[in-house]
Amino acid sequence: MTAAATPDRDGATAPPRPGPPWGAHRPGAVGAALLWASRRTLLGRGATRKLLYRAFRAVHGGPVDTVVFGSRVRLHPAHNVSERKALMRPDRMDPREHRLVAEAMRATGAVFLDVGANAGLYSLGAALHAGPGARIVAIDPNPELLERLAFNIETARSDGLVAAGVAVARLAVAISDRDGTGVLAGGRDEGSRSLERSGDGVAVALRPLAAIAAEQGLSRVDVMKIDVEGHEDKVLPPYLASAPPSLWPRLVVIEHLARASWRIDCIEDALSRGYRVVLTSPNNTVLAHAA
Repeated sequence: MTAAATPDRDGATAPPRPGPPWGAHRPGAVGAALLWASRRTLLGRGATRKLLYRAFRAVHGGPVDTVVFGSRVRLHPAHNVSERKALMRPDRMDPREHRLVAEAMRATGAVFLDVGANAGLYSLGAALHAGPGARIVAIDPNPELLERLAFNIETARSDGLVAAGVAVARLAVAISDRDGTGVLAGGRDEGSRSLERSGDGVAVALRPLAAIAAEQGLSRVDVMKIDVEGHEDKVLPPYLASAPPSLWPRLVVIEHLARASWRIDCIEDALSRGYRVVLTSPNNTVLAHAA
């Protein structure tokens, strides 16, 4: 079973993106004022940010054309916490993690594996800082979310914000510890659906990450981000156990909110293989390997 991949590369032909060009969904004066208050004042924290978003939704429904990371983007915040946070308070969206990713991606030929890419905001940030010849592989089982990344990458390319030769591949597949199929279940929020939850859901293809790396022909992995809603222990430990050390990521950003339920502690397993913790934030642990 092979993951469906769509490359975005300078000079390559990409399928047309649905919807109008950027600018068609820019907020009006009231919406823009609410975003300014959320992004620039203390009102953009905690419960008041939620109130500001409700007010924003009342005057501007649907997609939102705005600027994040200094790049024009289109966000779909209604059912996605990640995009909602990017809309209302992008400066509080894992800022230290993004800085570390940006530093690592400046190297020529750097490779970023984004496991559980969601709408691809980490991948977009990596692309904006990537050096010549960099590769980004964004992996998410929801092809609609990957299309959002494609739109934002193409917009950034048109503005000259992504270096020539930076390749972005989008793989519509779920990463696990085996080949097969699984059920992605959860609520209405697109970023909270998980293979670890029971109930009705959507059948998705499963692939081990080491197999993906081999199929992509990777010879190095500089950065790996993993955010798969509690399924992290089916991603990182199997990858480190089966991939050659030359493909071990130099930097790992892993969400640790479900650490208590992991069958294998991803962080302890990585530490036993020579990694060290360089950052702990409320949501993530960042690990680095010297090799």
